[in-house]
Amino acid sequence: MALHVRSMAHDDLKWALGLNQANLPALGDETEASFAHLLDVSAFALVATVDGVRAGFSISMTTGADYASVNYRWFCDRHAEFIYLDRVAVDAGMRTVGVGRALYAETDRLGSAATAPGLPFCLEVNLEPRNDESLAFHDRMGFVEVGQQRTPSGKLVSMMERPLVSSPR
Repeated sequence: MALHVRSMAHDDLKWALGLNQANLPALGDETEASFAHLLDVSAFALVATVDGVRAGFSISMTTGADYASVNYRWFCDRHAEFIYLDRVAVDAGMRTVGVGRALYAETDRLGSAATAPGLPFCLEVNLEPRNDESLAFHDRMGFVEVGQQRTPSGKLVSMMERPLVSSPR
């Protein structure tokens, strides 16, 4: 099995949006235009492939992005500099082969190169509706809850972070 992570290309957009929508309510609902905006303001938009087949993606922002997300803004209010993982989605058939870990390792690498190792690596995970699979994954990846917030859509989320690592776990 060959697992590879690369930058998202323009021709990945429709596939990534489809995977995003297949993962509601764990991820935010997006239109083509709003998803394209995410890519425009992102620092890193990544695609993981397994044996050449797209298996997952992630989108991350750095400090100062033109992004109105209440969760991103929550971290902006608390940190002068950070990496924010806005979303990650892995195809259901690829969830046990290391796709998520590979996307996070590349985010760590790129984030550490763009900012500095040790800065906060931030994200949120749904508590209502509860996403136990994601909570367990992030616990294994070393993320800890630093707060909670109710979003305008009614979700309760766990605000999580850990330091960026220069050599992935």
